[in-house]
Amino acid sequence: MNVVVLIVGMMLIGAAIGGVTNHLAIKMLFRPYKPIKIGKFQVPFTPGLIPKRRDELSRQLGEMVVNHLLTADGLRRKIEGPAFENQLTTFVQEEVEKLLNNDDSMQAILSSLDIHLDQERLEDSISSWVEERYDSMMSGVRERSASELLPEEWKSKLENSADEFAVYIQERVRIYLDSYEGKERIADLIDDYLDNQGFLGNMISSFMGSERLIDRIHPVLLKYVSAREATDWLQTMIQAELSKALNRPVVELEDKIGKTTISEALGKIVSKGLPMEQWLNRSLSDWSKPIQSKIILDVIPAVTPKVTELLASQMERMMNSMNLSGIVEEQVSSFPVERLEDIVLGISKREFKMITYLGALLGGLIGFVQGIIAVLLG
Repeated sequence: MNVVVLIVGMMLIGAAIGGVTNHLAIKMLFRPYKPIKIGKFQVPFTPGLIPKRRDELSRQLGEMVVNHLLTADGLRRKIEGPAFENQLTTFVQEEVEKLLNNDDSMQAILSSLDIHLDQERLEDSISSWVEERYDSMMSGVRERSASELLPEEWKSKLENSADEFAVYIQERVRIYLDSYEGKERIADLIDDYLDNQGFLGNMISSFMGSERLIDRIHPVLLKYVSAREATDWLQTMIQAELSKALNRPVVELEDKIGKTTISEALGKIVSKGLPMEQWLNRSLSDWSKPIQSKIILDVIPAVTPKVTELLASQMERMMNSMNLSGIVEEQVSSFPVERLEDIVLGISKREFKMITYLGALLGGLIGFVQGIIAVLLG
């Protein structure tokens, strides 16, 4: 009976020692969280293993993540894979479609981006830009003639327009002379002329008698103005003047009008000619509607492979610039030990219990063997 009690007692003692020891070892992985001191003396094994080695653990975890988990080669293979490319294409298409279907006006969208534009400011900017571009553009052509600068098609149109202009002038002069106002104006000019001629004027007036001189001259003037010879003469004169103007250096025309006057006029013409207010009040969906399907169905699928290729080629540089190991180290160092303990114990609770039970089992077996040896030696 004493032998059985001895063996069972030693087994229970051994099991208790093994179970408590393993349970205590598990707890000492995390606890105590801070070192315990008695005076200046620090109690051994405080703080726990993980709190004591947290800096080293965080550094090694950072290196492990970069060197073995999130490697540049692994991410590069993932990015270059067709699955990622298809997912990226679909994602970008959906986001771009949402953006292009935005019903907000362009002015509202720019304001949301902290870019404040109004019609007056935009017109001033365009006018200033045109003035600057005019000076830079003209610097290389001022000594050249307009004939050298204009294409043949434009010069041909100018010549045809000159002939049409001559016909237009002739017609307007004929209409004016044929009107009562025109006839009376010519009559006044003739009377003034004769009055200033003294004796000769009086003689001509006496010769005409009661009949007015204009009544004889007016039909002749109308006939001459309407004649084909007048048309040819007027066209020839305008063509000659046009040819002289085209063969002069551009700088002469610019000097006569004034460089500042021309540049400011061009700036105002361009800025006022553009429908700024209408453009600013149009929605992004209206702007993009003609090209929306082209962007979504053609441009994005064509650009996405280039983007993934660029990302893959620059992956190592990006990872180095992001310093992933430093980020992991910083996050692990700042993570509360209490929370880390809860996570580890929550995940491995069953396994830790089994370790405790295994310690009790091994302690019991050792106690059983010790009890047998004690009986044999006793």
